[in-house]
Amino acid sequence: MRKMNFKDVFIPTISLFIICVIITAALAVTNAVTSTKIAENEAQAQQESMKIVCPDAKDFEEVYTGDNGTAFAGKDDSGEITGYAVSTVASGYGGQIKVMTGIANDGSIINIDVYYNDDETPGLGKNTSNESFTAQFKGLLSNDNIIVSKDYAGEGQQIDAVTSSTISSRAVTDAVNTACDIYNTEISGGELDG
Repeated sequence: MRKMNFKDVFIPTISLFIICVIITAALAVTNAVTSTKIAENEAQAQQESMKIVCPDAKDFEEVYTGDNGTAFAGKDDSGEITGYAVSTVASGYGGQIKVMTGIANDGSIINIDVYYNDDETPGLGKNTSNESFTAQFKGLLSNDNIIVSKDYAGEGQQIDAVTSSTISSRAVTDAVNTACDIYNTEISGGELDG
């Protein structure tokens, strides 16, 4: 058996070190390049989602930012507020679910849009973005809790879960309830018109 000398250990060690430095630098450059594009795509998805939940608004102004979400006042051409778009996040089955909730000045829900659920199971949890599910929220009141019918105990407003996706359905419902809480406490001050 041959005895290892300094050169036998040093050259492979330095080679591995150099390879690691090059790979780390390449990953850092890739992250720097893609993070800007990812942020731009997220901002665009959020803008499109605001238009879906507040279709009468031509412009949006941020009116609240907190740990629980962000709210935007939707304004028409004359600057009048037509409603509010509230962005919230909840944990679904596979990861984060981002929901935009449109709330009218009277406290009723205009519409919701699940604008990010990419980590959810295709054909199951991803179906929370389908209109057959989101349409159930239209017209519900922001000052009354919304509950998935499986969990319904006679109080609040109920919606039906997506088949075989109760966790994802609950996550969307939680995000909508958080948006309603933001509207009630931070925007309307608890004094709804309706």
